[in-house]
Amino acid sequence: MQRRLILLAALGVASFLPTFANAAGESPVSVKHSIDIETPPGKVLVELTFTNQGTKTVWIPRELAAEKELTGRRFDVRDAGGKPVAYTGKMVKRAALTAADFQPLEPGKMLMNTIDITNTYAFAKGRHNYHIGYTGPVLADVKQLDKQVEFPARPVSFVSNIK
Repeated sequence: MQRRLILLAALGVASFLPTFANAAGESPVSVKHSIDIETPPGKVLVELTFTNQGTKTVWIPRELAAEKELTGRRFDVRDAGGKPVAYTGKMVKRAALTAADFQPLEPGKMLMNTIDITNTYAFAKGRHNYHIGYTGPVLADVKQLDKQVEFPARPVSFVSNIK
């Protein structure tokens, strides 16, 4: 329980960092990420929504904005006791990221994507409670691939029923 409170507090503080950066005269970038989980029988589907609330185009990792499967551990999935759930999905060793690895999101626009993570995390069989979080990396400038800003999504609790 204490770990969860610390995690939530850290995520809350991190969510204000872009606001402070903007107050210091940096570019106005504001992205809202949200996670919803759908658990039809035997499945765990992550529904991601990205909303650009800023005044300039930002770039979202294409794997999360448009793809249907993961190529690495992108979410922090934990069981009800706070223990991390192992990532068991595909791990792709790849070259350095390029601009093609990001999806542009214009000011005032929204992107939605659903990713099936049923077989990419070691969910226990039967009915179990879990929590999922996401750090929300965003590029403010596609020419500066090493300068990602994080806009964490609020962690979500869900119940899965894997057969």
